[in-house]
Amino acid sequence: MTTNHHDRFFKKMFTGQDLARDFLANYLPAGVLGQLDLTSLETTTKSFVDDQLKEHFSDIVYRVNIKQSREAYVCILLEHKSYQDRLVPLQLFRYMNQMWSYIISQPPAPEYLPVIIPLVFYHGTTTWAGSTRFSSLFDATAELRRYLPDFDYLLLDLSTMADEDIKGDVKTRMTLLLQKHINDPELVSKLADVATLYHEISADPDQIECLKAMAQYLIFTDKLTKDEITVFLDRATSGRGGEIMPTVVEEYIEEGYQKGAREAVIEGIEIRFGQVPSEVIESISRLSDTMILKSLLKQAFVSRNLDEFIQELKKSKN
Repeated sequence: MTTNHHDRFFKKMFTGQDLARDFLANYLPAGVLGQLDLTSLETTTKSFVDDQLKEHFSDIVYRVNIKQSREAYVCILLEHKSYQDRLVPLQLFRYMNQMWSYIISQPPAPEYLPVIIPLVFYHGTTTWAGSTRFSSLFDATAELRRYLPDFDYLLLDLSTMADEDIKGDVKTRMTLLLQKHINDPELVSKLADVATLYHEISADPDQIECLKAMAQYLIFTDKLTKDEITVFLDRATSGRGGEIMPTVVEEYIEEGYQKGAREAVIEGIEIRFGQVPSEVIESISRLSDTMILKSLLKQAFVSRNLDEFIQELKKSKN
């Protein structure tokens, strides 16, 4: 399955419980927040996106207690498509049904089904125009609507938000600002605002990981040159960009290598370049030399396009 680099970045930032709580505290409606105990929040490792849904979404699933002591789930669905799809409520209905089916299959089965709160996260360049109500898909009289299932989903559409209206912890704001402007022709100038935000937390050396994740995201999206990314890191860290940039690359390689060399190379080129020809995947799958695989993992990160990577792959086989 191809991993969407936008989703990978969002998940990297918001699977941690502290930032997840901050995100939900700022973007769930007040009435919903009043029902939830965010101190009980846990990020689960389970996904309910099946093969049919994976072209539409990826997900993060949070388990949280309702204040009446029952469990609920908040699911962030990261929208993949760059176009408006009126069938999103139907896709969410399938997703929620799969989740409930899984829950009741795990003993002991609950007396009641848990509440699922779906939140669609969208950062496309056009405003989301579809209805957020499932019943909008039906053309039915009031008399017949009583036989239809119905629910609303929450929507966070970054395209409708002014930068100053993006709320939350510094890292939450940095993440959402970067995702909002990732396709903006003025991305370089917008990054100056992200770098300025980083100054608020730069005294804590642990926060550099947040900045490295952003640099990786910028590399994967191929929106900027390496020099432009280094300038962004310079602005954020008072001139340390040239020192940080090589570690961004090396840490990606090491992280991927620990997953399994062949799988990491394949995942890396899918993240960078999207759909990859099957013959390329087969060629990588036949390699066993660990040094060659480690070199190719680096190429998955630094190659400017798929053709350049394929040329390096051919060289490695000689």
